[in-house]
Amino acid sequence: MGDEVSLRTKKVFEDRFPIAQKRLDDSIEKEKEKNDFLSRVPVIVEAIRSGKIHCRVYRKDKFHAKAYITHARQRMIGSMALVGSSNFTYHGMIENIELNIQISGRQVNALQEAVTGSPQPGPDIGSEREDAEEVTPEILRIIERHTREYLSYDIYAKSLMEFFRGHEMTVSEWEYQQSEMYRLLDQYQRDGYHALMQLC
Repeated sequence: MGDEVSLRTKKVFEDRFPIAQKRLDDSIEKEKEKNDFLSRVPVIVEAIRSGKIHCRVYRKDKFHAKAYITHARQRMIGSMALVGSSNFTYHGMIENIELNIQISGRQVNALQEAVTGSPQPGPDIGSEREDAEEVTPEILRIIERHTREYLSYDIYAKSLMEFFRGHEMTVSEWEYQQSEMYRLLDQYQRDGYHALMQLC
């Protein structure tokens, strides 16, 4: 969201964000079942943790360029880059009509230097640009939610919670509907009971 957005538009974004986040979470879970790429998300997480993938965001000015630079493990294969209009999203990569150009060789080095300040790939890519903020921890926190392995007990407890959601009785409902003793108490006894519950 750019800094030129009006306050009214900003509020609409903020109000709709929880809904969009839930849709995104649901879509990722469904996509995992049929998409080989998403089944490899743990590998991506490990690459981010180890510093093979750097996540930085540039907020100083409007930045609308898209460039994807890759470096092969074998030097003889060389580096490749994709520059164009595609966002790194499902629609941007799969469904939308986008215009991109693939480059290789020395042109990739020139692009790398323009983006990171260094023509060579390595563990410190991007560190020369102090005007780009490090966002790796935030990215990891979002992605790791989809790679966590849950214990059987966690799944069972979550299932029970979802099953009984909206069915939980309040204390007052339990006292009047389920308790065998409460209905037999006189009012002064109920007052004593409630006073005792306040102490707990």
